Amino acid sequence: MTPFNSFLFIYSFICIIHHLSSMNVNGQSIKFGKISDKVNYANPDQAGYHHCAFWRLSDGHSIIASCTPFTMQRCGKNLEFDYKCCAGYEKIEKLSYTFKDFKKGECALQLSPYEMCTELIGNQSDISPFADKMKSLNQFNTKTPDKPYTIFAPSTRNAEKYKDFTNSAEHIVPGRFYLKDLKSGLQLNTLDPKRKLYVTREHYGTVSVDCVELVDADMECNSGIIHTIRYPLTNIRNLDRSSILSLLESHPETQAFAKDLSAVFKNDLKNINSNQRYTVIVPSQKTWELLRQKYSGEQLQKIAANHVISNQYCSGHLIHSLESYQSLLGEKLEFICETDSTGQEKHYVRTIFDNKHEITITDLTATNGVAHIIEDTLIPHSVITFKEFIQNKQYGEKLKATEFLNLLNECDIKMEPGEKYAIVLPQDSSMKWWSTYPQFQEQYKRFQVDKEYRCHVARYHIMKSNDRLNNIGNFASHTQGHRTLNPNEPLYETTYFKKSPYGSQLNFHYSPINNLESIELDDVTIYVTPRINVPPDINMTDILINRPDTTIAKNQTEKAKMDEKYFQKNAPKSLYLVTTDNGWKDPRATPTTINPYKPELNIYTDKNLENYLLLNHIPLYLWGGDIGYFEKNTIHKFMSSVGVELIFWMDNNGIMRIGYEGLPRDQWPKVIQWNLPARDGIIWLLDGILKCPEKICPLIVEDVDYYDVYVMACQTSVLPGEKDPVAQFESRPLDIASRHPSLCTVVLQTSETTVTLIES
Repeated sequence: MTPFNSFLFIYSFICIIHHLSSMNVNGQSIKFGKISDKVNYANPDQAGYHHCAFWRLSDGHSIIASCTPFTMQRCGKNLEFDYKCCAGYEKIEKLSYTFKDFKKGECALQLSPYEMCTELIGNQSDISPFADKMKSLNQFNTKTPDKPYTIFAPSTRNAEKYKDFTNSAEHIVPGRFYLKDLKSGLQLNTLDPKRKLYVTREHYGTVSVDCVELVDADMECNSGIIHTIRYPLTNIRNLDRSSILSLLESHPETQAFAKDLSAVFKNDLKNINSNQRYTVIVPSQKTWELLRQKYSGEQLQKIAANHVISNQYCSGHLIHSLESYQSLLGEKLEFICETDSTGQEKHYVRTIFDNKHEITITDLTATNGVAHIIEDTLIPHSVITFKEFIQNKQYGEKLKATEFLNLLNECDIKMEPGEKYAIVLPQDSSMKWWSTYPQFQEQYKRFQVDKEYRCHVARYHIMKSNDRLNNIGNFASHTQGHRTLNPNEPLYETTYFKKSPYGSQLNFHYSPINNLESIELDDVTIYVTPRINVPPDINMTDILINRPDTTIAKNQTEKAKMDEKYFQKNAPKSLYLVTTDNGWKDPRATPTTINPYKPELNIYTDKNLENYLLLNHIPLYLWGGDIGYFEKNTIHKFMSSVGVELIFWMDNNGIMRIGYEGLPRDQWPKVIQWNLPARDGIIWLLDGILKCPEKICPLIVEDVDYYDVYVMACQTSVLPGEKDPVAQFESRPLDIASRHPSLCTVVLQTSETTVTLIES
């Protein structure tokens, strides 16, 4: 197989399988047509001799594919296959001796490749009128043209677009270009010196020139090759197609729009040497004139920029039920394609907040792009104010956040004029989650009856931005904390990224920000989340005081002055690992043991106590358990405030143990309660102590003493052989009792062990 044939095979294979997936090109999401569970491919061999396969559109027209057609959807409808004679062949209408081995209707009649192109076109009913238009060109007024040409002959099936067609020169390209030669991005010079044709080969197989799809291809004639296209390349006269800007300035429906483009965009749209192409969605002249009455010049430039997309997207590319592209303003535009009852394809576009707007005129092409005309405008959210946002019910419905926006309206949130803000916006589903989440039930009940608390929760989701929180990158890297609109509230360091099976995810507290997307309004940037953040109203020391199972930790925290030294200074960046009172108990202790706690309770004093508590302090605000940072079956490492790197191991059952290198795994304590949130940090409870390494807490040895307590009695004070039995019994009772076992009784009442700690 030659290298060229290998390339063709590889390309065909890619073309066949590409319908199975989607891809991302230059930041744009490219989706392929939906297919049935069982993929079917056209089989032209079954149709007959010299038959080729085509896709039949819903309006009855057919288009050719550069690879084998397969079952797919276009504008919401399943495409059928058409089987017709391949280019250069016709059906046998009358049998003769020449065709004695064929049946009537078979594609056995070969058209002569030596016939003049105009005559061959004139004999094809679908494109015959184009032959008359070609007669005005000197190149085809001779039987022996000076060079071969590629002719894009327009079909007459679209009578509306054909009636005003006059320019045949732009349909003819010097040179011979077969279908296989028409690669995406190729620019073809035409007999019209002002016109170049841009070739697009779609990933699913169709080929178009200047956004007009090929119906048939590769019919040879004496002076070149003929391709049939769906309709003429131009049906509007006097358009300057030298650049997309020139086209906008020369079309009567787009001139007003072109005037309000910024100088930068005008330069970009007229620069045909940049190798950059554009798609412009243009509101009609009347609509744009009305818009000028509402918005200022700078706002109009923003709105205009929201109608421009990098790269060229013809209507033949926008064939999916829903796909999205980013405008040059950075906002998402959604394109929709549907098929009406007559089989006509209808294209629509909308912003994330708008209803869909029909594209009434498609595929106005120029040297470096294409324009489509709509009857309305695509207002970007960056010119919408927060006040307009919460007053428009449609916006809340689109984001599925109606309840919280109603709350913001109810609370009459005060925002300073000229200031920028960021809002973490909980969706309606977050309220249902809150109502059933066990840990926050008390706060949820309060939320139902206390308006001031409701507004406190609302303000807790709003922060001053000062242009530092107006996009995901800034929000996530703003590590000094965020101050909410609640008065006298400290800074909150509440954002972090976590790794998930689907990639990185930004969290505000325990609430994930969907798709890492921000919606930047004129004065507010919105981050949508499926959770509502419950604001804490006490400090970590208050939690320790109020709980009956953290008295030891409370006393230790007070002795080491952790609040003054660390909590207040680091707030809220504090994760405090607290061992419960039961976790301090020594498993060797019995009910009669005087001191039932582990010896470390006495070891950790003074500086050792502070180091031990700093080992259990991480300068981060981390949520865990079923909400927050940690996925099952993962290991994370965080540096403690004493300089020891802690290992957080979450097993596949959702149980977390915490330790460090060198600490035996069976000594790693387990997290038994997550997420006790406070204003200055967050507490997790452990079922045991996280032992302090010797290098942090100096080694101390144990001096162990054992004590036995006996009860003894003798029947008489007169004991044989004893000079003074009473005095001797008081000083050495065990000796007396052992010498007179028949007269004295000894009972072991209890045993006691004492441990004295000695620094080594």
